[in-house]
Amino acid sequence: MSARVTWIALGLLGACASSEVSPREATVASAMTRADHALIDARPVLVAGKYARMTEDVIGYYRGSVPVFAHDFKEAGGPLSRSRFALDAPLVLGTGDPHLENFGVLAAADGTLGLEPNDFDTADYYPYLFELRRMLASLVVAAHGANSDDPSARQATVDRRREIARTAAVAYASSMKAYAEGAARQPVVDAGTSTILADLWKRGKRDLAARQELADVTVLSGGVRTLKRGVLDPASPLNTYADLPASPRAALPEVLAEYRRSLVAPPAPEFFTVLDSVREFGSGVASWPRVRAIVLVRGPSDDPADDMLLEVKEEADPQSAGWTPPGVHFDTIQSRVTSVARRIWARPDAAPLWGASTWMGLPVQVRAELTGQKTLRVSRLVGDRGTPEALASLGQVLGSLLARVHATPSPVSSQPAVAIWARLASDPAYFADEQADAALAYGDQAAADAAGFSHSLSVLGPLLGSVVEASDSPPPDLAALYGAPPL
Repeated sequence: MSARVTWIALGLLGACASSEVSPREATVASAMTRADHALIDARPVLVAGKYARMTEDVIGYYRGSVPVFAHDFKEAGGPLSRSRFALDAPLVLGTGDPHLENFGVLAAADGTLGLEPNDFDTADYYPYLFELRRMLASLVVAAHGANSDDPSARQATVDRRREIARTAAVAYASSMKAYAEGAARQPVVDAGTSTILADLWKRGKRDLAARQELADVTVLSGGVRTLKRGVLDPASPLNTYADLPASPRAALPEVLAEYRRSLVAPPAPEFFTVLDSVREFGSGVASWPRVRAIVLVRGPSDDPADDMLLEVKEEADPQSAGWTPPGVHFDTIQSRVTSVARRIWARPDAAPLWGASTWMGLPVQVRAELTGQKTLRVSRLVGDRGTPEALASLGQVLGSLLARVHATPSPVSSQPAVAIWARLASDPAYFADEQADAALAYGDQAAADAAGFSHSLSVLGPLLGSVVEASDSPPPDLAALYGAPPL
């Protein structure tokens, strides 16, 4: 283990300004290691990989630091939790982590592309302000990362980051008012005037039509398709495909049979005939240590041209949980993920092959791996997509979309929009200003925390000072499944 951890951390152990961490750095490290405690004991190499990934850029840090955001939001009297518009109830259904890079286009059953939340690892019930401020602060973080190769253009966007966040807050309030007054929840099925979304739709349509994922990660030889192994993209050398151990591989047909039963309109059983499978390492940020596999299945026919890829991804209890009152819960982790998705999407079949199962005792989400289902990325915010106007236009769409999500009826509240708008209606302009100020402060704090996190790793080591308890090591079959990235 030590050799691999050292390898992952090599880039983090250079000269540092201080041999001690600051109080804020200690708070961040403590929040992260508390949340990751079980993972650190069971798969320390993978947690070290996650922490290393969080040092690559500000959005990477923000994506991985949900436990820090939850800590800061719950801190009594803290700047992130103070608000004239706070509501203890009703809680709203949400993803728990609606940052910019957790939205993207999904291909519905009829082929329509719609902009939707696309990550449900932390889906649950939340205070609406928790979700709103998480999303707004991500726009400020995105402003820090826009046009990274053009300092003057980047600074122009950074200078207007509060305005960008306020535009999204205004859109949220306006849409919430409409939903409170009875407006129907509508899907976002085109890019509108957004240059960022126009890029998303253009690339999504192109790659869906081309089945680009098959070209990217599979090889067709003699009429038989298999998955590639090793590094898929030299620009991302830690993102690799490796052989699955025998036992997890043999369990896949049963996993997919259970998954099929979780779908709203399941294809025939033959669709899910397993052709090949690999363990994927190095994908995501917060979910980096979780088990993730890619499974190649037969698809609608024996023609290799319509083979399908499925992602099997381990799920767990959310690291930002703890809001739900007694008696309000989901029966299983799998039902939490699937039921929240299908409720908050504009249509339940927004992603028809999105379901859940159990693999080697682990709860897993299973979904189609389609390159055309593009996700918003800060790295794409270049040129006219990285301007203040482009980010404000995107924020307007995301603010309205998040309001639609929060207006979703649930077992906790049949009309959450009415309660939320009643709180906002007293002073919508002040509401927008308050949220913009909170997003500005926290987005800038996240940018500072990203640098501090790198410093903490250089001082405390690749596991932030955590000591691995050998007695908590997993049994051999799970240890084999967890694996470690190839050197």
